[in-house]
Amino acid sequence: MSKTTFNYKCTIKFIMRKVFVLLAVLLLTAQLACAKKLYVEMEYKKNSIKLDDGTDRKPQTVKGTDGKDLKFNSLIGALNYMSLQGWELVDTKSVTTGGGFVGAYGGASSTSTTVYYIFCKEVPDEELKETVANSYRKD
Repeated sequence: MSKTTFNYKCTIKFIMRKVFVLLAVLLLTAQLACAKKLYVEMEYKKNSIKLDDGTDRKPQTVKGTDGKDLKFNSLIGALNYMSLQGWELVDTKSVTTGGGFVGAYGGASSTSTTVYYIFCKEVPDEELKETVANSYRKD
């Protein structure tokens, strides 16, 4: 094999590697551009979490592989679990319910505050379309 043939083959291999890397980057970029974000609302109560995806189903308690409700030691454990599943914490909201009466001589008040955690995750268009299709009211 001559030196020119060897250089030619090395050049072809080099170009092919560059083209392969470029195509891989373009494919990944195109896939990310098509992904949309799905949002869920998480409620942490009694060491378990319920997720609401906005569909017509009631919020679902997160279950383990054995089908039982997952129980967490703390809120931080639940947040770390969501992160491990690919969810990103976006925001929190507090909802206070109840009320009371406070007069000149005192009164009574009973309120309860629930904190909700809003998460998002990139999903394929088909999954988001299916979720949105089940999010409309049927009044």
